[in-house]
Amino acid sequence: MRRMVGFLLSAATLLSVVSLNAADAVKVGAVYALTGPGAVAGGDGMRGTELAVAEVNSAGGLKNHGGAQIELVKGDSQSKPVNAVGETERLINQDKVALIIGAGTSNETIPLSQVAEKYGIPHVNAIPQQESLSNGSLKWTWSTTLIDSDYVTGIFRALDMVHQLNPKLTKVAVLCPDNEYGIEMGKQLKLELAGRKDLMVTSFIDYGASAQDLLQPVLKVKASQPDVVVQVGYFRAGVLASKAYEQLDFHPVVIGTGGMSGDPKLRPEIGKLVAWQFAVTPFSGDLPAAEKIGAAFEKKFQQPLTLNSALGYFGAMVAIRALDAAKSFKPEDVADALRKVKVGKDEMITSSDFLEFDDNGRNKGRDTTVTQFQGDKLVTVWPPEKATAKPVLKGFNTP
Repeated sequence: MRRMVGFLLSAATLLSVVSLNAADAVKVGAVYALTGPGAVAGGDGMRGTELAVAEVNSAGGLKNHGGAQIELVKGDSQSKPVNAVGETERLINQDKVALIIGAGTSNETIPLSQVAEKYGIPHVNAIPQQESLSNGSLKWTWSTTLIDSDYVTGIFRALDMVHQLNPKLTKVAVLCPDNEYGIEMGKQLKLELAGRKDLMVTSFIDYGASAQDLLQPVLKVKASQPDVVVQVGYFRAGVLASKAYEQLDFHPVVIGTGGMSGDPKLRPEIGKLVAWQFAVTPFSGDLPAAEKIGAAFEKKFQQPLTLNSALGYFGAMVAIRALDAAKSFKPEDVADALRKVKVGKDEMITSSDFLEFDDNGRNKGRDTTVTQFQGDKLVTVWPPEKATAKPVLKGFNTP
């Protein structure tokens, strides 16, 4: 009888511990496009977030909170801003998450951030570079990624690199989407190009952000006879532009933004058409810290680490670090921890030098690298101190 009572007491104690651990779990919400036209980028961002959460949980959870596990609660924006709002409302009001991560595009993330402001819930923006997300107008959003002007600075860094390799390449054309992102980038590029006496702009062409074919915009670019094409956009536009270059037998030096010219997914999608393209990017997969995460990502998901997966992972990592450092999981305490969180140079898996937020929730250590597809590899070619290979100056898809 005593043995039975002892067993029951032990079982009851065990059940109470299990219940306590379950109660100690902290919920983190992540909103990305898992369906709809943005599902490729959104799915990548979510997978990066999943990996960060899985790594912390398998390593014993949040050490400063008794090993509390993180419960990731997902929201699908379906690539629509209104759904990003609805899913964020659900995660906050029904699931009672302590923090929100997301989304994959500015069109979704800006309204999402307004919901976080409304309820006073910390929000980590991991991917979109819209400057309004970290210009001081939002008190509950922290951005771990770049801003538009960083890409513009990086593009001119790449143009200077090309000019050093061949000073005769001075004629530049620009290809931009007609959405908010493209309009802002275009405005900044025009302003900077106007002050460059060593460069001549041959054309500035807009393309439909939701277009299914870029043949006509690229035809206009080709007609202006540039040496270099600067292309702004995302993964799908990169695929369409590359196919248009090939169809039109057009072989300029290409400098693109990360998603358009530097996503590892471009190689399996369009093969040799990515050859020699330069990309100004917030992520270089061949840097030491990124290679380690890339191996873990490929093991878990059986696919290579992409640009948005890396950014999603890094944003989640920063969010988790803040949660662990927070006095409690109350919004004010998590926000205070985010203000103080730091990530050192050796821990960075992105192109930035370090992470530390300024008073506007913007990373002080932001920076870009320039990558290039050389053979089967996507390598870092600029700046020299981060480069793993030398830049090769060849036109689009030339031998």
